[in-house]
Amino acid sequence: MIKLVKTYSLTVLILINSISFAQHTQRLQFEHIGKKSKLSTASVTSILQDSKGFVWFGTHSGLFRFDGYDVKLFERQTDKSLGPSENMITSMCEDHSGKIWIGLLNNGLSIYDPETNTFSHLAGGSEEQNIPNSSSVFKIIEDKQNQIWIGTDNGFSILNEDRSDYQKIFPEVYNNTDHHDGNIFDIVEDEWNRVWIATGNRTLTVFNKINKKYQQIEYTDLTLSNFEDNDKKNLCIFQDTLLYIGSNNGGLSEYNLLTGKYTTYLAGNGNKGPSSNNIRDIIQVDNELWVATDGKGLNIFDVKNKTFKAYTQDSNLEESLNSDVLWSLYRDRQKNVWLGTYLEGVEKYDSQKNFFRRVSANTCNPQSLPNKPILSIYKDTKGRKWVGTDWGGLHQMTENEDVFIHYDEKGNEIFDSESQEVCKSIAEDKYGNLLIGTYSQGLNVFDIQNNKVRNIKNNEEKSELPINHVWSILTDQSKNTWIATLGGGIAKYDPDKYQIESIPLKYHQSAQKHIYNIFEDSKRNIWFCTDGGVVVYNSVNDTWDYTLMEDLIAENRGFSYVRAVVEDNFRRIWIATTGGLLMYKPETKSFRVFDSKDNIPELPLLDLTIDSRGNLIFISKKYISKMFLDTFKVVSNYVDNNSFNYGAIIHIDKDEIGIGGTKGITYFNPDNLKENEDVPPVYITDIEVLDNEASSNNKNKLHIESISKKKSIVLDKDQSTINIKFSCINYSETERNKYTYKLEGLDKDWSPVSDARVATYSNLPPGEYTFKVKAANNHNVWNKEGAEVELIVKAPYWQTVWFKMVLFLLSLVFLYFLQKNRASYIRKQYIVDKMKAEREKVEVQNQQLELELKKTKSELENITLNHLHKNQSIQQLQTRLVEISSDMSTTDRRKVKTLVKELNKDSENQEYWDTFEHQFNKSHDNFLERMQEEFPELSKRELRICAYLRMDLANQEIATLMNVSVRTLETARYRIRKKMGIQNRKSLTKIISRY
Repeated sequence: MIKLVKTYSLTVLILINSISFAQHTQRLQFEHIGKKSKLSTASVTSILQDSKGFVWFGTHSGLFRFDGYDVKLFERQTDKSLGPSENMITSMCEDHSGKIWIGLLNNGLSIYDPETNTFSHLAGGSEEQNIPNSSSVFKIIEDKQNQIWIGTDNGFSILNEDRSDYQKIFPEVYNNTDHHDGNIFDIVEDEWNRVWIATGNRTLTVFNKINKKYQQIEYTDLTLSNFEDNDKKNLCIFQDTLLYIGSNNGGLSEYNLLTGKYTTYLAGNGNKGPSSNNIRDIIQVDNELWVATDGKGLNIFDVKNKTFKAYTQDSNLEESLNSDVLWSLYRDRQKNVWLGTYLEGVEKYDSQKNFFRRVSANTCNPQSLPNKPILSIYKDTKGRKWVGTDWGGLHQMTENEDVFIHYDEKGNEIFDSESQEVCKSIAEDKYGNLLIGTYSQGLNVFDIQNNKVRNIKNNEEKSELPINHVWSILTDQSKNTWIATLGGGIAKYDPDKYQIESIPLKYHQSAQKHIYNIFEDSKRNIWFCTDGGVVVYNSVNDTWDYTLMEDLIAENRGFSYVRAVVEDNFRRIWIATTGGLLMYKPETKSFRVFDSKDNIPELPLLDLTIDSRGNLIFISKKYISKMFLDTFKVVSNYVDNNSFNYGAIIHIDKDEIGIGGTKGITYFNPDNLKENEDVPPVYITDIEVLDNEASSNNKNKLHIESISKKKSIVLDKDQSTINIKFSCINYSETERNKYTYKLEGLDKDWSPVSDARVATYSNLPPGEYTFKVKAANNHNVWNKEGAEVELIVKAPYWQTVWFKMVLFLLSLVFLYFLQKNRASYIRKQYIVDKMKAEREKVEVQNQQLELELKKTKSELENITLNHLHKNQSIQQLQTRLVEISSDMSTTDRRKVKTLVKELNKDSENQEYWDTFEHQFNKSHDNFLERMQEEFPELSKRELRICAYLRMDLANQEIATLMNVSVRTLETARYRIRKKMGIQNRKSLTKIISRY
């Protein structure tokens, strides 16, 4: 009875939970933007995507620009050109020229020019070219004629296309009621040249551009008499026919632009009304309206069925809304929806990946999944779906995917998950009993019909289970049940005897005993996924193959670790490994490898399956991927709210697959795995220029706006180190964007493809360069045109053309003078060399002359000495003859005397003198000729005395040579002195030696 009551209570509770949680299942997933910036705590009033793709957020903390990676803040600055004139932003609009008009709560409006990266400002005033006397600008739009409409708290202004003329419209002009409220909260234009204006009045104002008339339009039966009821009124035109109006307390009103009929949807009517009457923004998303409420989260209105669905913050789901107070909505060109919150920043809904939904633990629901990793999922022959968890036991899914039936180790249903068992694998035997493989607890056989569990462990009687870690189980087409263990190899289970038989195999390596998965192909081959490749059993031939992957593993050890095998519709075998994806063709016994070059997003691969259309689905830790097997094209999606496990994949039905991970089960329809075909724009967002010293104080940044205008950047010689930043505008899985770049003029090839968004170049030599960058989105769709900017590194003055020309001219001048000097030098050197040669020649001649002179002098001395000796001998002979003749007769004396005279003649030999004169003139520079020219009165005999004096001969020697007495000589010398005019005191010899 107690058991019956317990079962009944449990069933009732499950039913209540099923109803309750079915109504509140969170299906939309949101990403929180700018978590580490000021944007995360901002109140976001308006959102805009500009023509370049950047998303702008107007907040009460300033203006933010987002490129998918970084958030840049523009706020009020002392230099007014650098930011809006205040930080309280109400609205934004981009005009046809690319300028962004920014409405401000208390200070008119600011205009941002992206070409110059500067702001200009307009303030409310009475001047002719200005907006109405006001402080607040609530709405700015550009109409089809490119006119700007500015809604303020005192009417509105219309600026013509070239912004040269302002037209001010005050409340009394467009409002014919007694209450002239000046607030213009919203402005929209329809397809019939009408402009709809949301004012602070109960009605709407419509302006007909054709007849230039204003009209007040009723759109609700509510009284809306209070100012607060009409405050912050907002408008949205749906498919050109329906106008929706939301306000502070008026719910959601629908006005038919064709018939003029209207209705109002109010809170409190279940799914027939919004969750709150306080509506802050409305946008169209496909065939639905998304409605932002102030405190009740997001409402999605099905326009066709007229029903509402609410999505609110859920603390148990990290991908739910971060706040229920929503102030603004915007849908970008990639169909992402951006949600601005109060004090919680921005949320993003990515339509390209929101088809993933996750079922996980819910602390408020004891019948939810436990907060444990999902290790195995199995759908039995009766369609029941089972989930095995890590230290969380076994669980059965119900029709409501948020509600599970929990079982303990004995097979008993329990209210909450208190089991501590690790259920690693689940299968059935041929009788439909559930087989649960565990970690360290062997095999559990669960008789579901009788609610009994039988446990089989290693070393028990009648059990040959090699080890208690049962990692995979398969009952094949022949009804054999295979048991794969982690470290113990392969075994078989006999359900008739409840026995396990270990299969003795000749494993080629012990790693082949670590088995993770089992698969049976169409030919009844059994594939065992091991740490040593695959082990294949041919059940037809009863043979085992241990070496199928041996060659591959030798090339790449990563192929050794196999986690899953599957067969496609072409009977090709696909193998998930740590090293990549392998395709095996049994008919040719050949492999093909797919890796990162084939857009495999992440390794290792953990699991595989074939979807209902025959495409291959493969799983890694954070990615779910699909390969189209006709083209081998891969489309993959990053799943950030789960981390997947191997052996935990299931086909829920024909269209949907479930995958287990550390944070629950992720469900998806493979048909929704589609390629992001949007070609992403890419921009150079920043150039950071560093001086050569590279200190933080000498940075000079150039931003995208100035870069896009200039198309070329000129850098000084000391700014040759640069960081070039770029960004690909793709808001779906932004972290997977890829880039390649090249600096023409320096790089020969494009850089390797990577997710790096900065290119650094150091010490660029002077010259002209072109930096080019190309980008791909998350699905490898490339923008091949890319972006580029010209960089000109100025040369130092000594490397400039003009300097080189001046230097060249100076060089020419220098060379001219150098050549001139060289020629002069050569001439001088020639002269010097010539003089030197002449001098050397003269020296040689002098030496020769000296030698000749010495020789001549020597000969002269010899002649003189010979003559001197001869005369001395003659004189001695004469003296002797005279002495002898004294005793002779007169005749004999006369003969002797005659002989003496003959001897005197001989002593005055003319031949001697001629020779002496010649040799003397030769050795004494024509001394005799010069003396005769100067003193012509001198006789030859006197000249001969002078010659002897010049030779420095003594008087006695001279007398002997001349065959005279010394006295006769002295007399001759006296006469010479007279003729030469030499005074008595002066030496005749010294004077003669000067000649």
